[in-house]
Amino acid sequence: MAEAAASLVRTGMGVTSFRAEGAGPPLILLHGLQIGQELFDRLRVHLQASFTVVTYDQRDRGNTAFEPSVYTTDDLADDLAALIEALGFARAHVLGTSFGGMVAQAFALRHADLLDGLVLGATSQAPFRTERVAGPVAELLSALERGDEERARAVLARMAPAAASAVAVGDSSRRPERSDGLMRRFGATLAFDTRGRLGQIAAETLVVHGREDAAVPVADALSMVGEIRRADALLLAGCGHSWENEHPARAASAITAFLNAVPIDQAKA
Repeated sequence: MAEAAASLVRTGMGVTSFRAEGAGPPLILLHGLQIGQELFDRLRVHLQASFTVVTYDQRDRGNTAFEPSVYTTDDLADDLAALIEALGFARAHVLGTSFGGMVAQAFALRHADLLDGLVLGATSQAPFRTERVAGPVAELLSALERGDEERARAVLARMAPAAASAVAVGDSSRRPERSDGLMRRFGATLAFDTRGRLGQIAAETLVVHGREDAAVPVADALSMVGEIRRADALLLAGCGHSWENEHPARAASAITAFLNAVPIDQAKA
């Protein structure tokens, strides 16, 4: 997979949109909650000299297509496992940021046999609960917890108008589909909680966090480092929650050095 590719591959019960380019061991990047694989456009160019970099759209993002249904971060972790197998990789490095970091944690716990090095960026092991967030995100999560879909959809329309708007002028057919898809993604955060479980991760792990991250406290990153047995921390000065776009070259240099030191065939502890 040395050349850039934009394609579709069947993964379990769905079809996943992915892009792969570069050369070397596979490194799969997991995007955040509301954006798709385009999140990594600036970071990937600094990684592809050392890795076969794979980005993909998770459920309800981009051109990935699954039958509409409720799902969890564990289900998304299983989707990643299916993608790795569909692409013919025996194992892969995995980097997840923000919500993608939650999925990456679930993957490390459920599919250790497919994982080489692990990078967790701007993420937390704590539940994504209303008391940990503020404003419309808290409103949306509260509505989803109560099962109040009408209220949740109204809040989402304020948060992300593009999700609630038509794809093209005069085409309203996909408005509910886009809105419901984003609500399903927020809903997937409700059952997430890896506190007390990360000690089970045997993979070499790098926890990346911006020192100025206003969305996820630095203390959350340090908590993960303290629990994962083989974890180091990279705290980036001058970076907030979007570290992968704020200082992509600096972050990629450190990530490359870290992953190049991970034995590809490392023994499981």
